[in-house]
Amino acid sequence: MQGNSDAPSWVTLTEGEQLVWSGHPSLRSVGGTFVVGLILIAVGIGVGILFEGVIQLLSLVPIGLGLFTAGVTYVNYRSVQYVLTAEEVYKKTGIISRNVVNIRLDRIQNTSYTQSLPERFLGYGHIQIDTAGTGGSDLVLTNVPNPEYVNGLITEYLDNVRPQPDDQRQTA
Repeated sequence: MQGNSDAPSWVTLTEGEQLVWSGHPSLRSVGGTFVVGLILIAVGIGVGILFEGVIQLLSLVPIGLGLFTAGVTYVNYRSVQYVLTAEEVYKKTGIISRNVVNIRLDRIQNTSYTQSLPERFLGYGHIQIDTAGTGGSDLVLTNVPNPEYVNGLITEYLDNVRPQPDDQRQTA
């Protein structure tokens, strides 16, 4: 469990609410695209060193494409963040403009996670969060590292906010 001082500035914690988990999509989910960008940069540098004249100038094309590819991939990775507190689940997207979706744990009806075979080998997957009265997933956390663990944390905290069978009998 993490302390309240670790909560991102865009998360508003109520008194006594604690940060449970915070993370970004797995780097492994964007690693291939990032590596392609780095390879393009390396090829461009190699061509620039080995050749002269017009070909040396043309080496700027793969360098530019590589910088663009790696840069966009990194920005997309950093623009998504997930937060689980003892009371809510948050998903933030965007860097310049920001979109924050939060769902209170007491509104969550069901959670599940999925992993394809490659995602399972690479250790990431997707968590679907459903609330009562809706037809589909209300919130999907994509490319979450170790989704089984994170889904387990959500389930553990859901159990803390849902009334237990003994509590229901006493209030009825």
